Amino acid sequence: MLKVLVIVGAIVVAVGGFVAWRLWATYAGGARVYAELTDRIGPVEQRLAAGQDPDPADVLRFAQDRATRKVLYDALEHHGKLQLFPAAYATPEAMAEADLVLWLCHPNELAAPPDEIELMARVPVPNEPSSAMRYFVFRYRTKPPHWAAQDGWLAGIAGPYPETGPVAPAAAGTCSRFEAYDSRTPEEHARVTHEATTAAR
Repeated sequence: MLKVLVIVGAIVVAVGGFVAWRLWATYAGGARVYAELTDRIGPVEQRLAAGQDPDPADVLRFAQDRATRKVLYDALEHHGKLQLFPAAYATPEAMAEADLVLWLCHPNELAAPPDEIELMARVPVPNEPSSAMRYFVFRYRTKPPHWAAQDGWLAGIAGPYPETGPVAPAAAGTCSRFEAYDSRTPEEHARVTHEATTAAR
């Protein structure tokens, strides 16, 4: 009996250790990607840290880049300079796109920004017809030699985001299941994501 308990205990410890390692690896991978993208907006961050306004050309360039848009927004917000963020990209659609691209850049996911990404639909929160929140359904694809290139257009979801009020730079349901975009309707993609997000809370 003691031997069985020792074995069971060892299994529990091993499983617990694996789970802890995966959580740490996920957090560390996300932090590393965020730091790398923050380095890319170095010209803006350096001037902000020095108490100076960044070059408007740099701000526009990094706002246009869907990979650096979110870290730029965060940096300007942190330094109290959010008014310098270009209005053309301070929209739910643009921030949803940036949020999804940042998620895809995680080493456990696509590990790179997609080569192409398109907004396909705005979908109400499933089973909440009166909600002012919306999911944004995208399709994206990569080019060879990326491993996902052979899969064609994949579905990505960002949200839910409020339709009105201040823009939100991130949302809890932003992710991709790496399913073919045409495998479901936009509403179905949003529903599956919403259900998974709700169940995880």
